[in-house]
Amino acid sequence: MSNSNGFNKFREDHPFLINGVLIAIAFVLAGYIGLLFIDVFTSHGQERRVPDVRNLPLEQAIDKLESAGFKWDISDSTTFYEQYKPGVVIDQDPRPLSYIKAIRTIYLKVNAMHARSVKLPKLQDISVRQGLAQLRAFGFKNVMVDSVASPYGGLILQVTANGRSVAEGATVSVNALIRLTVGDGSIENLDPTAVLDSATIDAIEAQNYEEDMKKYNQSLEQEQEQNQNK
Repeated sequence: MSNSNGFNKFREDHPFLINGVLIAIAFVLAGYIGLLFIDVFTSHGQERRVPDVRNLPLEQAIDKLESAGFKWDISDSTTFYEQYKPGVVIDQDPRPLSYIKAIRTIYLKVNAMHARSVKLPKLQDISVRQGLAQLRAFGFKNVMVDSVASPYGGLILQVTANGRSVAEGATVSVNALIRLTVGDGSIENLDPTAVLDSATIDAIEAQNYEEDMKKYNQSLEQEQEQNQNK
């Protein structure tokens, strides 16, 4: 009884001190409880080894990650790489076999199912330099250039994609092999045994027609001059 009375008297004599002690105790308890919750929410001490899911089909990679207790998300699946199979995991973040907390998400880079396709721009009858620039801008990387005898040096005469002749507006994969057949400007030195494409033959015939018409017009002018002199 006396102890209780003594404590009450002390509390009445020193109210600020008692309140300060109680507040300090409350802060300590709150901090301890907060640390407990932080450990729970951040999975403190619960690090796990990240499985290697590279080169696995996406479905298998997901099963492997979820079985290990990890969440996953796809960071990129729009680019197609020929060296990988369609739909496989190319890379992952965090890196495989590293140790991370189970609450973290594993981000997967997945190879697209097929290469992006675009419509071919106008390539025929423009310069090879301009054609190559347009193809690079559209994302084509596999481009070859060969030349045939033609009066039009540096002019694209024919375009093929994977061996098939294609025209402006055709939908073509950006990974296709594009071959540009370009005139070399040396029609005078044409090899009679050369195998020419239809565009080159048309160009030769057009030049021959222009030369014939020029000679014909010149002969008419000469005849007119002779008639006037008579």
